[in-house]
Amino acid sequence: MATNRARTARLVPIALLAAPLACIAVACDGGSPGAGRAMATEAGGQMKLPDGLVVAGEPSGTPVAECKAAAKQGETVTILGRIGGSRVPFTNDVATFTIVDPALKSCADGAEPDHCRYPWDYCCEDRAALKRSMATIELVNAAGEPLPFPVRGASGLVPLATVAVTGTVVEKNDAGVMVVRASRIVVK
Repeated sequence: MATNRARTARLVPIALLAAPLACIAVACDGGSPGAGRAMATEAGGQMKLPDGLVVAGEPSGTPVAECKAAAKQGETVTILGRIGGSRVPFTNDVATFTIVDPALKSCADGAEPDHCRYPWDYCCEDRAALKRSMATIELVNAAGEPLPFPVRGASGLVPLATVAVTGTVVEKNDAGVMVVRASRIVVK
């Protein structure tokens, strides 16, 4: 009996360490960003973007870096970029995503476009240049609250899609953050 207690005493700390690691392993599936999570699909009825918010067309506007340098909080802008900037440029719980200045090159734009598993993360770019060249886009309802669903895949909103976002700069700070609340998105 003393042997069983000693064995149990040794195994309890191991079990306490193993349980969180098992949860992490299950949560981090190593697949594509968003794998196992609901993606926005208009046909699937999981969400509905406001009519006319996202339209197909030829995007044009001020590139992200230039817009960030000149825009002031509260101004209406039309900012041009490509969806990306991180391995997961879309949030999973609300309708927000990041865009990157089109002057920066994603790994898909290089001589060996297949060398990178997540070319939209711009891992080949200088991190300081990437920070200067990124903006966050948020989609909101009529009350100004973020739409409570992810938008990846909705109306062509996918990594590396070129978009022109017209909206209001709702946040701009010295840390390099700029958030634009979209009123219209043109996606190529």
